[in-house]
Amino acid sequence: MTLARRLVPTGGASKDGMAGILSQGATAAASFAVQFVAAANLELAEYGVFAVLLAMSVGANALYVGFVCDGFAVFDRHDPANRAGLVTSAALVTGLCVVCAVLLCAVLTPERRWLPPVYAGLVVSRFLAETVRRIFVTRLDFGSLLRTDLCALVVTVLALAPATGGFDRARLAVLFGVMCCGALTTVLVGLVLLPRREWTRLRPGVRAFPTLFGFALWRALQAGLRPLSLLAARLLVAQLVSTAAVGALELARLVVAPVQVLINGCGSLLLGRMAARRRNGGENDPRALDGVGRSLGAAAAACGAASGVLAMGLGPVLLGKSPMVAVVLGWVVYQVSWAVGLPYVTELVTRRMSRRVFVIRGVDSVLGLGLATCVVLVTGEVTLLPLALAAGGLWTVLLARRAVVRPL
Repeated sequence: MTLARRLVPTGGASKDGMAGILSQGATAAASFAVQFVAAANLELAEYGVFAVLLAMSVGANALYVGFVCDGFAVFDRHDPANRAGLVTSAALVTGLCVVCAVLLCAVLTPERRWLPPVYAGLVVSRFLAETVRRIFVTRLDFGSLLRTDLCALVVTVLALAPATGGFDRARLAVLFGVMCCGALTTVLVGLVLLPRREWTRLRPGVRAFPTLFGFALWRALQAGLRPLSLLAARLLVAQLVSTAAVGALELARLVVAPVQVLINGCGSLLLGRMAARRRNGGENDPRALDGVGRSLGAAAAACGAASGVLAMGLGPVLLGKSPMVAVVLGWVVYQVSWAVGLPYVTELVTRRMSRRVFVIRGVDSVLGLGLATCVVLVTGEVTLLPLALAAGGLWTVLLARRAVVRPL
């Protein structure tokens, strides 16, 4: 029984579920290709800077998705007042994140000429791309989503080959420029495939903004907690140990990247399906989420183990670097803890209980970062850091499940 069928027993669920996961795979493959080239060509210290900047982009993207894009599924995006409010939200978040991106570049690297504008362009282009992708998810049009993401993957891979010739001058700017090409491809292809009513009448307004803000603020903070806590962990390691240690940490995380593909694909499918069922007057069986969580956790563990074994054999050959086994295993445990709790968190989101989710995730992040800080301070290394972060994830599983199955 597929994960999708556990929640939505329809004939097309399996097909849509596969398309949703494959689309996430295409997106992750494009990012993985750039990260692979970075890992193979950059020294560990410079790769650590690349990892921190990429983590900032991922965190900003999560905030944008939570503050803007998740509103597509919960509210009527074609209502004029809601539509204007969503445009206003998008403009506010984009402006704030661009400023933060430029400041982070200035702090981390002396490269002043190309990197700040290219990196800011990456943040904006990824926001636009994610808007297009989330509209496809809300429409349950996973076939178009897959076609769009495959086009972006092809453009990213094609741009990588000639772009590496610029490594002698501006390595980081070149890598982020390649990622911009893929994001802009998503936007252009998406505009072709989407109906005109999805991308016209885009004017800012504030009439519905307070209502949207009440949901979006807590949802954005909740969605951004995990990537921003990972960013904080990387900055912590860079400050207390070195950027080379960040590079080693990121190299191990890159090994288990396929696990995140699986989780993201299932998460998008679950949110779209569960929100659609609730909008149509249906209810999601809370007890059925236990089976989804177990299945997703087992799949994440199997995928992580397979990826780790493969990387241990091929890493030294392909990258010239060997990831640390203990760190790889720690990242697998971290991903499994996230996967098991995902169905319960998604159900709370569809019930518009964003504040409850934020509180649960907030304690998760604080607990994980607190343990990670202690580990780094005591040992002076990063070996146990992923396990410390995973310990916080157990809190989310327990509290989110309790909130769904036995609400207060």
